[in-house]
Amino acid sequence: MSEHEPSQELVDEQEPVSDSASEEVLVLDEAPDPDSVLPVWEPTGHANVDAALEGLHALDGADLEAHAGQFDAIEASLRGVLDGLAAEDESV
Repeated sequence: MSEHEPSQELVDEQEPVSDSASEEVLVLDEAPDPDSVLPVWEPTGHANVDAALEGLHALDGADLEAHAGQFDAIEASLRGVLDGLAAEDESV
């Protein structure tokens, strides 16, 4: 047996997947009609939050290598919004 093949001993020790977990998964027989699928997000009315959400939405067709950088930029933008809101609350 090579070092990359799992040993039978490890396989036997794994717990079986419970039936309750599999009941929570929705499986579609066919893909939904794209025209009937609602957008992932609705505008919030806050320009910076909406821009961040649009950035997440734009990742759908983007190269996977770009995702990490985009996630960092989006997180920084949202963190800035939250920090700004916290500063407003402290000044009141």
